[in-house]
Amino acid sequence: MGFSSSFERIFLKKIDGKNAHDWFELGAMEKDPEKKVEYFKNTVELKPNFVGGWTVLGNAYAEMGEYEKAMECYNKALSICPKYKEAKYNRRNLEKKMKEAKLKPGT
Repeated sequence: MGFSSSFERIFLKKIDGKNAHDWFELGAMEKDPEKKVEYFKNTVELKPNFVGGWTVLGNAYAEMGEYEKAMECYNKALSICPKYKEAKYNRRNLEKKMKEAKLKPGT
């Protein structure tokens, strides 16, 4: 395997002809939460260490009322970058919302 094919495999991975950046932009512009989840899931599948991708995926799940899935995404983001402020803030807010809804917050 040459340098060129390794480069393409690592940096130019695509799903349905779109790379992680393309999927992220689609998700950011989308209004439908279900489509947002689909687009952001593709983003993190292509770029699994993208903290921002996990955070916005969590936001999309939270918007749909899927709090446990949202919490998993925020926790994944924080496992990659423990000081990521947006994920910490969103997780804290979601914990409050889950408590209000009488659901057990994830850790």
